[in-house]
Amino acid sequence: MRLHTTGLGTRIGGSALGAGFLVVGAFAMTASGEAPNAAVADRAFWMGATFAFAGLCALAVSWLVADLSNIWCAPPRRLFGPRLPHKRIDSSSQLRRPD
Repeated sequence: MRLHTTGLGTRIGGSALGAGFLVVGAFAMTASGEAPNAAVADRAFWMGATFAFAGLCALAVSWLVADLSNIWCAPPRRLFGPRLPHKRIDSSSQLRRPD
């Protein structure tokens, strides 16, 4: 296994997201014993297990996959590029239902 370091900002952001899921999952699993009944405790435990699994997957994907372009979304290029002209919408040109 090789750790990739290209796109460092995306990898760190994905790792932070994964760490957040892992923390929430661990908390839900450990706090499930405080639930008022067994059904709620079971749901809390398995929700926490799912979150922990998702966090581990996000951490692994963030550093072990070479190309992150199809995994973590990047901001659109036009967001930081030149602004597009604003189109005005005339209220009289709106589509109307045929009578």
